[in-house]
Amino acid sequence: MRRVTVVRMTVLALAALAPQMHGCGIFSPRDPRPGGGQAVVCLTANTPGDVVSNLLAQYASFPGHECYSSMLDTSFTFHPDAADSIDAATAGQGTVYANWTASVESNVDLLLAREATFHMTVFDSMYATTVTSPGPPQSELRFYAYHLVIHAPRVAPDTLFQGHADITFTQRPNTQWATTGRQDRRDGSGARTWGYLRRQYRVGF
Repeated sequence: MRRVTVVRMTVLALAALAPQMHGCGIFSPRDPRPGGGQAVVCLTANTPGDVVSNLLAQYASFPGHECYSSMLDTSFTFHPDAADSIDAATAGQGTVYANWTASVESNVDLLLAREATFHMTVFDSMYATTVTSPGPPQSELRFYAYHLVIHAPRVAPDTLFQGHADITFTQRPNTQWATTGRQDRRDGSGARTWGYLRRQYRVGF
């Protein structure tokens, strides 16, 4: 009986304090999109690691779209896995990956951010050693194993996208870093790739 009484008193105390605790943010609702949202700061891209942090936090996030786009250098290009390119051609989308510039990448991210109801982007590990070039300009080529969980209508019922991303980071004249190239690769898991996701969201541009 004592235990029941203590539990009841605890519940009543929490109920009484809830409005005050809500005002302090303890019970405030969270952004339903992990890795994005207005509370996520766009880091100044002083290192390639800052660019990676922004990419992971802001990809497919509507509030974070401008931050994500600012991480793309004007020279940016994207290249799909060769098998994804063949699949696109078989599906009648033979030119979908052609001329994939920073503008195309930004527009794909914006459309995805507008339609996605949930997103999470993760770099699980690095599957090869970073290649560094002293320049000028200084650059790094990093090899990431990734997975994304995306709820978006153009790729439903698929929600998991997984593979390898070879990303080139280059230091700009203002000393800040940006992404200048991405090569997508399948990883043998059989999962759809990030390149497949991108392909479905290149619409009209």
